[in-house]
Amino acid sequence: MRTWFPAQYFLVALTLASCSPSAAPPSGTPPNAMAPTPLPASQIPQFVDPLPLLAVAGGTIETITAPSATLSMCEFKATVMPSTFAPTSSTYSGTYVWGYRNGSTCPGSGTPLSTYIGPVLVSTRGTPTEIQYINSLPNTAASRLSAWKTSTDQTLSWADPLNSEANRCAGAVVENQPPYGGCASNYAGPVPTIPHLHGGEVPPVLDGGPDAWFTSDGTYRGHSYYSKAGTVPNGAIYRYPNKQEAAPLWFHDHALGVTRLNVYAGLAGIYLITDPALTLPAGLHPIGLRQGAGGSIDHVTPLVIQDRMFDTTGQLYFPNMGPNPEHPFWMMEFFGDTNVVNGKVWPYLNVEARRYRFLLINGSNARTYELSLSGQPLWQIATDGGYLDKPVRLGKLTVMPGERADIMIDFSGLAGQTLILENHGRTPFPNGAPPDAATAGRILQFRVGPSTLAGADASYNLAQGDALRPPMRRLVNPATGMLTVAPSKTRQLTLNDMMGSGGMGMVRLLINNTKASGTRADGTARTDFTAVTVGGVTEYMSEASAEGETEVWEIVNLTADAHPIHIHLTPVQVLNRQRIDLGMYKMAYDMAFPSGASMFGDGPPLTYLPSAASGSKHGGNPDIQPYLDGPIQLPEINEAGWKDTVIAYPGQVTRIAVRFAPTDTAAGVARNYSFDPDAGGHGFVWHCHILDHEDNDMMRPYKITAARGAARTYVMGVDY
Repeated sequence: MRTWFPAQYFLVALTLASCSPSAAPPSGTPPNAMAPTPLPASQIPQFVDPLPLLAVAGGTIETITAPSATLSMCEFKATVMPSTFAPTSSTYSGTYVWGYRNGSTCPGSGTPLSTYIGPVLVSTRGTPTEIQYINSLPNTAASRLSAWKTSTDQTLSWADPLNSEANRCAGAVVENQPPYGGCASNYAGPVPTIPHLHGGEVPPVLDGGPDAWFTSDGTYRGHSYYSKAGTVPNGAIYRYPNKQEAAPLWFHDHALGVTRLNVYAGLAGIYLITDPALTLPAGLHPIGLRQGAGGSIDHVTPLVIQDRMFDTTGQLYFPNMGPNPEHPFWMMEFFGDTNVVNGKVWPYLNVEARRYRFLLINGSNARTYELSLSGQPLWQIATDGGYLDKPVRLGKLTVMPGERADIMIDFSGLAGQTLILENHGRTPFPNGAPPDAATAGRILQFRVGPSTLAGADASYNLAQGDALRPPMRRLVNPATGMLTVAPSKTRQLTLNDMMGSGGMGMVRLLINNTKASGTRADGTARTDFTAVTVGGVTEYMSEASAEGETEVWEIVNLTADAHPIHIHLTPVQVLNRQRIDLGMYKMAYDMAFPSGASMFGDGPPLTYLPSAASGSKHGGNPDIQPYLDGPIQLPEINEAGWKDTVIAYPGQVTRIAVRFAPTDTAAGVARNYSFDPDAGGHGFVWHCHILDHEDNDMMRPYKITAARGAARTYVMGVDY
């Protein structure tokens, strides 16, 4: 296994940032692949236009509260760039984007929309929400989105619609050798998409897994495709149960091998689950703040933060020169130089000198944000999985891709001031280069005016620190970093990367040294993995968990990056973290392989089942215990809640408690999901949420064994 050091990351980042459109494209690249010229972020005006807001708050982001909807995935123009932006060679009339639109038709070619973000769906716990998703995107040839057309890479393991998912190009990859023939070209065909409800407690067939995609022409479908009866050929109907606790979810595309491009194009929206049975403290409303009992509602303001690049005409730009010859168009990590919030480049927001509530989502491909606001505290009231027990005061908020943070900011006493939400997150995180303070280091400008309230602000008073909710069910005591329940098993799993010859080109990233398919590097199967066949395709799973049980997962990060680890279906609680002697552990790890040297892609070095060498842990890796370096580190104070995306820092073991049951289940109580978690024989996936990483195999399927005899009230073929 080769390691990529921070200095090498920085050097490659500089190389990519300075790539010239005149550089010779790889063999087979379409003629227009290198035509766009990147526009330096320093030439884009800042804080010119207002932040797009929810429609229910007088803005333009569609808000849907009905229990059913049709969402079309469309290509259209949006005014992403500032209104004062002036291209050098033409008139700016909008940026071509993709987005989810409410209804069965797509916007016309007339006036550009104000944003591509949305819609926001507000659902009620206990009341299902049925959505028909329609893929109305144009075929590749007809699309005007060059950032997508010229960046698909057929040498990855991906959806591969025109070849029946065969992935012959991926199978033909030779280390340090460029592909040839059609494999050296971008994909040309109908666009595959599949919406995933990120954070959703849903049956596996409604999860929007990477192999459940369907194409824009309605002709091709992935082997895991599923829909409730009655959908159109280029669509799928998902009826979400909404049985989980109130939480800020989001939905985005998850098609295998092109997630980074589909999300970059704009396929992302927000999904809020509210709980009418949850008694919130005075002044707090399920979708915002309230001015006293029965008073007016100040709706939550979403902040979907994404980094982007643009060309000189104001169109999306995505570098398509990969750092290694094996994958000519895949970028190991995309870092844009321009921040976009709610689909608008560097907007401003007029606020009054009072309290506000914001739902922050990191929707970027790879960028980690460390946010601060001119010395003002950021108060976090909810994490990915719902409300914290009490608000947490933060001077800095760290969010990796996929994470959400429900925060409040009190602007009282700041009338007349202008504040900038700043970013200090290094790229790659946490040891890379700091952001340019004048561009990537800026997010959003707040312009604070006087309060127009008739009296004092009667919304939820942060300073009093009143409980936000009844105490949540605890698997972990965050004050000690210790478990409060007895786990059924412990898994020790690694994060791995492989560099190409010369050490400068990332070839692939893996979870537990195992490809997504579960086969070895030579295509053979391990006897300690379980073969699971769905839709005629067999994958080999190693993580097979049982409904109702609690496990401890120890994520050992052997790479140079932090990775946001996202587990589908179930939120988790962070137990603790601990440094490891990375050099010594890697030596033991390599020597544990049968050959005495690392065998990248062959799975863990030991048998997956517990052994003396693994410390009686599942996972097949040498026991980390002798290589621990220093005391345990407690979870961050704003991690003391349910999380579905957890930061795994480099050179550390990150321990999480994972329970396969509804989050409000009491410890020691056997309670099952309302649905069969093994419905249709489908499983779920867990992966790194750096989109460029998950697109290149840093993802594993896992399976839940359903409890026998469990009563189900949400039945496949009946309810969904």
